[in-house]
Amino acid sequence: MLVAGTPVAEKLKETKLWKWGRGKKAVKGPVGDKHRVNIVSEKLCDDIANYIGPSLDRHRGCDLIDINPGAGLWSRTLHDLVQPRKHILMEPDVNIYGPMLSDLIERPGVQLLPKAGILWREVNDMLATCISPEKKADPNAEPQRNDTLLVNINMSFAPPKKFQMFECVSTMVLYQLMASIRTASLFQQYGLVRMLIWVNDDSKRRLLPHSATRRKKSNFEAELSCEWIREIAGKDIEFESNELRDEWINLESGYNTLARMKKAGLTMPSDRETFLYKMVTADESLMGQKLAGERRPVLSRPFRTELEDLECELASSNMIEPSKRLKALRYRDKYDIEDSTIYHDLIQQGEAACQIYKTDPVAFAAADAAWSAKIERLKKNSRKEYAIIRDNYQLFRQDPPMLHWDQRLYEPLNVRPDEFYPQVPCALLDLQPKTMHKYLRQHGPTARAGSLADVILRFWFGYSLYPVSKAMDSLWPGFGHMYPQIKTVRDPAKGGSPLTGHGELPARCVNEEQWTEIVEAFLNWPFVPEYQELVGRMMDEGEGEDEDDAKSGANGAGGVGGSMNL
Repeated sequence: MLVAGTPVAEKLKETKLWKWGRGKKAVKGPVGDKHRVNIVSEKLCDDIANYIGPSLDRHRGCDLIDINPGAGLWSRTLHDLVQPRKHILMEPDVNIYGPMLSDLIERPGVQLLPKAGILWREVNDMLATCISPEKKADPNAEPQRNDTLLVNINMSFAPPKKFQMFECVSTMVLYQLMASIRTASLFQQYGLVRMLIWVNDDSKRRLLPHSATRRKKSNFEAELSCEWIREIAGKDIEFESNELRDEWINLESGYNTLARMKKAGLTMPSDRETFLYKMVTADESLMGQKLAGERRPVLSRPFRTELEDLECELASSNMIEPSKRLKALRYRDKYDIEDSTIYHDLIQQGEAACQIYKTDPVAFAAADAAWSAKIERLKKNSRKEYAIIRDNYQLFRQDPPMLHWDQRLYEPLNVRPDEFYPQVPCALLDLQPKTMHKYLRQHGPTARAGSLADVILRFWFGYSLYPVSKAMDSLWPGFGHMYPQIKTVRDPAKGGSPLTGHGELPARCVNEEQWTEIVEAFLNWPFVPEYQELVGRMMDEGEGEDEDDAKSGANGAGGVGGSMNL
C-alpha cells in the first residue's frame, strides 16, 4: 500500500506521515491525518480531463471550493479546466501539503485556508467570508441550478476513518451532503450546486447501486435529490458478486451506454476500458435490441467458472468418467437452467397480463390468477430468487431506468491502485442536484412536509420487501386503506404493476412519482399523525430502520449544520 510509483507519491512518502507501525505503540512522525488517500497519477487526471472536460465548460469562471486537495494534482487539473474566478482550498494539514500546493497558491484568485472542510461550522464560516451573500438563493423560491459555484471534495480514507457510530466519516459526510440538497443548506443554499467527490471505491455503491438488492434509503434519497450521479472513474470488476441481476440487463445497459457515447463522440482510452465496454464494442450486433426479458435470465454464479475449468480438464485428459465434483456441478447447472427458464416465462406472462390491464379487465383477472398460481408453486428459495430478477427488471424497464447507473452517459474510466497513495483504488463521483418536489423539501417551523417525508422514508425502507399496500399500513396503522388511491403504483405506464399478490409492486421498487403520490396521500390523510408522534414511534421501533441507517448511524449525532471533532 505504501509503494511510491510516481513523483507525487515519492513526495508523499518522503513526508513519513504514512509510516505505519504495529501494535499499540505509536509511530512518531509528522502531525497529520494518516488515513487520507491522495491522487498521484498525472495521467489519470489528464485522462479524466479529456474524458469529461466539456461537461465542465459551463462552470468556467466560477467560484471553486476545493476540500482536502492534499497533494493538489487533481486540484491543478480542475483549476485548468474551469479557470475559476476564485479557488478556495480548504486544507487542514497545511504543514504536510502546503509545500506541494505552493505553485497552485501563487495563481491569481487561489486562496488556501488551513481549515477542515468536513467540519460544517468551518465550511459555513468559509462561505460567509469568501462567497458573496448576494449569491444565496431565495429560500422561498424553487431552487435553480447555480453554475457559478462548483464543489470538489476528496473523502477517500484508508483504512476507513471511523467516527462515533459511523464505519467511516466519509459515509456520514455523503449522507449529510445529500440532506443539504433537501434542506437547501451548506453549498446548496446558493442554488443547486454541482459536486465532484472522490471516495473509496467500495463506498460508491451507497449512492450508485447496480441492482435492486442494494437500493436502500440512501440510494433512493439520491434519486429524489439528484438529476444525475455519475461515476467518472473507478475500479472495474468483471462480476458483481454482491449485486446479483440478470446479465442480459447488464449487457443491454452497456449497449445503451455505448449508444450514448457514440452520439456524444466519446471513446475510452484503451488502457481505461472496462470489461463491459470491451464486451459491447467487440460485438455490436445486439445494440438497440431488447435483451432483458426476451431471453432466459442468466445470473453470474461462482460455480460456473469451476464448471468450465473441470469440463476443459476432462476434455483434455484421458479420463472417461467425470469426477464427482464435475457431476455435482453439472447437476446444479441443469437445475439452474430449468429455474431460469421458469423465471423467463413468468416475466413474459406478467408483461402480457399488464398489457391487457386497462383494455380487458376480465381477461386480466384470469391472467393475474394464473400467474399467481404459478408463483405459489415455486419453492421458497426459487420464489425469492425470482423476486430479485423481477425487481431488477422492473427498475430497468422504466423510461428512463430508475437506477442512475443505468442512465449513465459513459462508462467509468478504469483506475489502478498505484494511481493513489496509499495504493487504495478510489472513485470519482459527479453529483448534480435537482429541484425536488415541494413535499420533499419543505423543512422548518411553518412547513413540515419535507420533515414528515424524511421520517416516513426511513420507515419505508425498513419494509423494502413488503408489497406497497402492506408497507403503507406499516407506516401507520390504517394508512394501507389509502392504497387504492395511489394510482401510479398499479399503472404499468408509470412503472407500476396491476398484478396482485406476489405481483404487487414491492416497496423497494417505487419510483419518484409514486413516492411523491404516497407522501401526498399521507399528508392529506385525515388521520395523519403529528410530526412528534411519528418521530416518537420511530425512536420506539428501531427495527423499522433501513439497513444502511442501522449500520452506519446515518441519522445519528452531528447532522447537517452541526460539527464534528475528529
